[in-house]
Amino acid sequence: MSTLLLTIAAICAVILFFIIRRKKKQEHLVKRVRASDLYGHLYPLLLRCNRRCVESIALKTDSVCIRLYKPAGRTLLYTFEKHGFDPLNEEYLYALAQAVAVDLPLLRDHTRYTFHTRTEIRFNGHKADWYEYMITTDYKDSMIRAEYLEKAPHRA
Repeated sequence: MSTLLLTIAAICAVILFFIIRRKKKQEHLVKRVRASDLYGHLYPLLLRCNRRCVESIALKTDSVCIRLYKPAGRTLLYTFEKHGFDPLNEEYLYALAQAVAVDLPLLRDHTRYTFHTRTEIRFNGHKADWYEYMITTDYKDSMIRAEYLEKAPHRA
């Protein structure tokens, strides 16, 4: 019985060790992404998002696409190749998605935005993951309602 408990404890310790190691590696990669030239180019666009009505931010291996709900349908697209950067590998792309949340704290609020992993199948049959921050319906409705109430004429 005691050897079984020791074996289970050892397995749990190994699993915990790998989880902690992976988390530290990811934190290091996020710091590296935030210090990169790519992020330096992308950062001004992200700062503009703090003052805009962002519906979603899609981070793909070749671009970052920001959709706004006001004005409706407005899309801001940052293509890496157009700015002289290579497409990102999946590990770096995930770190970029986490770095965006560091600089846009609104995205970390789960009552306002949700984080999704999406998968697309390319023409050659390969799968590619990409990430998206999407506004919640309740938060979007409250923002539109608040703006409408601000513009409504006041009657005495």
